[in-house]
Amino acid sequence: MITLEDKLDIFYKVVFKEEEAKCKKLLEELEFKNNSILEEKKIELEKKKEEIIKRKRILAEIQKNEMVSKAVGESRGKILEKREEVLRDLISSLEDRARKFVLSSDYEGYLLNKIVQIIREVSEKEIIISITEIDKERFEDFILDIGKENNKDISLNLISPDIIGGFTLSDKDRSYNLDNSFKTIIEENKYLIGKRLYSSLEKTGGLNG
Repeated sequence: MITLEDKLDIFYKVVFKEEEAKCKKLLEELEFKNNSILEEKKIELEKKKEEIIKRKRILAEIQKNEMVSKAVGESRGKILEKREEVLRDLISSLEDRARKFVLSSDYEGYLLNKIVQIIREVSEKEIIISITEIDKERFEDFILDIGKENNKDISLNLISPDIIGGFTLSDKDRSYNLDNSFKTIIEENKYLIGKRLYSSLEKTGGLNG
């Protein structure tokens, strides 16, 4: 005979098993949900990790390019500075050679022949030739004789010794000025001299590193 206790026991077991089943199901659902959340978080964190790595790589690449660009710019600046220094030295050397030429025996022939050439090309009868004080002392009579031989009335003026050598020529009204001084010839050809110098340096690999 089933007693009341037996009935209660059976009731509790049925109810407990039903609740246990419900709890188990809830736990399984919760575990599945948690696993899903964890997986989503893992994926999210992995994406963030990849984005951070990507950003760091991009930043590192930018910094590297900036450093390379800066180094290249500094290198080019040093090369240009060195080239300018070499060009200045070359111009100075040419001026020194011009000064030595002025003191040589060949200078007289060069100067007088150049003056003859120019005065024959100009149509004016009265012209002004400007030369250095040293050249005036050395060649004044020769230049005046050249003028007479070519039917020109030549006035000699003094010019700054900075011109090194050579002369300038103008008409009486100074409406034009033909500058044949060594200083001006060198300055006017500075660009061409520099161009040839840099071309030569590039061919030989000079000043490129």
